[in-house]
Amino acid sequence: MGLVNTEQQLAFYGEYHANRVNQWIHITCVPIILWTAMVFVGRLEVMDIPAPWVVAAVYGVFYVLMDPVVGGLYCGILVAMAKTSTQFAKEQDDAMTIAVGVHVVAWILQFIGHGVFEKRAPALLDSFLQSLMLAPFFVFIEVLFMFGFRKDVHNRVQDIVGKRILEFRKSQAAKAN
Repeated sequence: MGLVNTEQQLAFYGEYHANRVNQWIHITCVPIILWTAMVFVGRLEVMDIPAPWVVAAVYGVFYVLMDPVVGGLYCGILVAMAKTSTQFAKEQDDAMTIAVGVHVVAWILQFIGHGVFEKRAPALLDSFLQSLMLAPFFVFIEVLFMFGFRKDVHNRVQDIVGKRILEFRKSQAAKAN
């Protein structure tokens, strides 16, 4: 594992995403949200570098620090997102309109996932920046876990998540009484 306590980061995010339907909503919507956000800045440059590439670099460095293998794998996805979002923003006349519409729908679907399936407020309400940075990494590693990647890590994270969810439910029940 990397320089950041990945298991604790995954447990933080995981305790808000324990429901399988909500997980699939996020697996679908989180990359869409990141890509459309890159489209929003796709016509901007930072020191002659297209802004989506800067976004991809920031996320990539953070993910490699969290886990060099998973982060390195995700860097390929980030490169594809940066390239396609920059191209889309520059070549599609109504890119912003399309990106805003898709972005909003993806966020709405995630809130439905939390309200209907998870029955818990999203993590971003507790830690906005942490949630925005972790979400793409989390959904990617969740897919890897589904294929049996690092079962030992997945089991440890699931144990932490289970305990935290139990604590959360106890605190909610105490508040209700």
